[in-house]
Amino acid sequence: MGKWISLLLISFLICGCALVSNHHKGQRALNREEYDAAIMLFEEALRNSPSNPGILTDLGVAYFRKGDLGKSAEYLKRAKSADPQHGRAYLYMGMVYEKQDDLPQAISEYNTYYRRSPFTPMGLKLKARMGVLMRKQITREIQAAIQNEESLSVDSVPPNTIAVSYFSNHTGKEEYDVLQKGLADMLITDLSQAKSLKVLERERMQVLIDELKLGETGLIDASTTPRLGRLLGARRIVNGTIALPQAGMLRIDALAVDVATSQSDAEAYAMGDQERFFLMEKELVFDILDDLKVTLTQEERDAIQKLPTESFLAFLAYCRGLDYEDRGMYQQAAQQYKDAAKIDPGFSQAKEKAGEIQTLADSPMTGSSDETAQWEQMVPIVVPPADEQFGISSGDRLANTLRNTSGGFLPSPDDDGQTDDRNPPQQQTRTTIDITVELQ
Repeated sequence: MGKWISLLLISFLICGCALVSNHHKGQRALNREEYDAAIMLFEEALRNSPSNPGILTDLGVAYFRKGDLGKSAEYLKRAKSADPQHGRAYLYMGMVYEKQDDLPQAISEYNTYYRRSPFTPMGLKLKARMGVLMRKQITREIQAAIQNEESLSVDSVPPNTIAVSYFSNHTGKEEYDVLQKGLADMLITDLSQAKSLKVLERERMQVLIDELKLGETGLIDASTTPRLGRLLGARRIVNGTIALPQAGMLRIDALAVDVATSQSDAEAYAMGDQERFFLMEKELVFDILDDLKVTLTQEERDAIQKLPTESFLAFLAYCRGLDYEDRGMYQQAAQQYKDAAKIDPGFSQAKEKAGEIQTLADSPMTGSSDETAQWEQMVPIVVPPADEQFGISSGDRLANTLRNTSGGFLPSPDDDGQTDDRNPPQQQTRTTIDITVELQ
C-alpha cells in the first residue's frame, strides 16, 4: 500500500513540476517579449489547470502585450471569475479598457484593486493613475456640456446636487489666495458626509474654470450662476468670500444659490482668528445644511466634526499643494504636502496626498501623447501568482503555497508583486525534482 502511495505522490509531483515548468517558461518568454512563444507555453500549462488564475492572467497579459485586446479581455475575465481576489487581473483589465478609451471602466477596475490593496506600492500608483483618468473623464464631460450648452436645462438637474465654488479672497493678502481651493476642498469633504446630497468633485469646478478661462471673482456673479450650474450638473452652488475685517481676525461668508432661481436659499458666516479657521468651516457647513433642511444622522454629524488638522500653517501648505497639483506641477505639490505633514504629523490627509502625488512626480505618465505606454512600463509584466491576491498575509501565503504547489504557485517576498531575482522560479523547480528523486 505504501508503495502505491509513494508512486502516486511521485506522479503528482512530476505533473506539478511539468506545469510549473511550462508556466515559468512562458513567463520568461513574456519578459523577453516573445509573445507567441509565451502564449503557446501558457496554453499548454492551462490544459493541466484550466481554472488557474495565474496562468489565465499571464495569458491575458501576453495577448495584451501582443495587441490583441479582445483575447486579453477574455482571459482576464476568466481569471477574475476563477478567483475574484486575483489583483493583477483587475490591473491589466483596467489597462485593456484604457487602450479601448473606456475611462470609466478602467477607473472601476483600478479602484477594485486599490480598495483591497491601498497601501502597497502598486496601490499608490493606481490611486495616482485614477486621479489622472478621472480628470480626463471630467474634462471630456465638461467639454461636451459646453458644446451642447443650448440643450441643457436646469430642470433636468437633480435637486440634491450641489457644487462648491472657490471663495473670493478679500483679505488683501496674496498668500491667502490658496485658501480658496483649500476651503472648497474642506467644504466638499464635509458636505459629502450628508448621504442625501450629491456633492460634485472640486476637480469638476477646476476643469470648468480652466475651460471657460474664468477668474474666481466671476464665479460669484449672480448672472453666471445659472450657466455654471447647467454646465456642472449642479442644482445649487455654494460660494462666498474670505475677508479680514480687523487685524488677526478672519471672516468667511457663504451662500448656496439655487441655479433655477438665481436666489440664495442658504446663508452662513463665521468669524474668528486664523487658528479657529477649521471650527469656522464646521460652523458654515452646519448652518448651510440647516438652511437647506438637510437632516443629519449622528454618524454623519460626527464625521463632519472631525478636524483634518488644527494647524493653520499646515493647512496653508496643503492648499499650496492643491494649487500646484491643479497646474500639473507635481514635484512642487508633493513637497507642499510633505511640508504640511511635517508641520502637523497627524495631518493624515496631507501624508496620503504626498505619497500619491510623489508617484506622479516620479513618473513620466502624465501630459504626453504616449502616456498610456509610459504607464504600462510602470506595471510589472510577470508576478508570481501567490502574491497576486488582495491583502494576503504571510500565514495565508504559506497556506496557499502548500495547497497550490501543483498549480505553480510560488511565494515571493516582494510587497509590490515584482519577481525577486534572488529566488528565481527555476530554483524552486529544481527543489521539487530533488524531492521526487529522494522519494524514489
